[in-house]
Amino acid sequence: MKKLILILIVLFSLNSMAQEKNALLIIAHGAPAIAWKWNKQVLEIEQQVKDVLKTNKIIGYDEVRVALMEFTKPHIADVFHDFEKQGITDVYAIPLFIAPSGHSIFDIPTILGLSYDKKMADGLKEENIDIVDTDIKITVGPTLNYENVMKDILLDNVKELSQNPSQEALVILAHGDKNFMPIWKDITNETGNYILANTGIDYFDKGFVEIGQSFSTDGVSPILKAANEKNRVIVIGMYTSMGVKQMAENSVTVIMGHEMKTKKMFKNKNIVFAEKGLLPDKRISEWLVQRAKEWIEK
Repeated sequence: MKKLILILIVLFSLNSMAQEKNALLIIAHGAPAIAWKWNKQVLEIEQQVKDVLKTNKIIGYDEVRVALMEFTKPHIADVFHDFEKQGITDVYAIPLFIAPSGHSIFDIPTILGLSYDKKMADGLKEENIDIVDTDIKITVGPTLNYENVMKDILLDNVKELSQNPSQEALVILAHGDKNFMPIWKDITNETGNYILANTGIDYFDKGFVEIGQSFSTDGVSPILKAANEKNRVIVIGMYTSMGVKQMAENSVTVIMGHEMKTKKMFKNKNIVFAEKGLLPDKRISEWLVQRAKEWIEK
């Protein structure tokens, strides 16, 4: 009798394992159609991650997808409909965001159906974001500040722009989030000091400007301060797809009721704004695969 029970347990376990199907879901914010380049860089990660998984012989994932939180397809809920059709049972969802924020901590879990706040859910519906309703088991992974893959990418970005490190200053602009500001300050300080240690630049400052909305109020000040200290200022952005050059070009400052292009405040200053963000860079895909490996082997 005991042998029969043991055999049944083993058969049940094997059957359960055979029925399990795992998927890796990479969630990015998404941008309006006019910013198609940003979306393209993120969507291309899907195939890159598949390639890295294959190259490193990491098995256990039946599907890999990228989904966008808003603005543009593929939407998160649509991807889960596809997962259900494929018989996926478990999803590891990694938010492709710089650091913890309202999006990664509140919006994404709500969209995934993992948490519920009526006010937040209603707000998402007003933005035409569908809430996932599924029996698939979902686990949410960390943001990019975990094991900080960004510092080496941004170091290379600075090296491309640097000419005379001892005469240069570095300013890092990032989104920031008032509810998680200690984490944002830590990650920008860690990255800035890492770049200083590996370039010879000895001046660093930072500014939290969302995606440019507060550039004129919170970005200009550290940039001008750096320009007063050094002959040349390198400004880089801690953003997945967006460079800070476009941000600086488009920013508007209101002075005594009159609008003025913010870039005029940098006239006669030797300031270089980086044109690219973290992507495209294979190290982002490798970071995602490492997180995926940790989860599948847990």
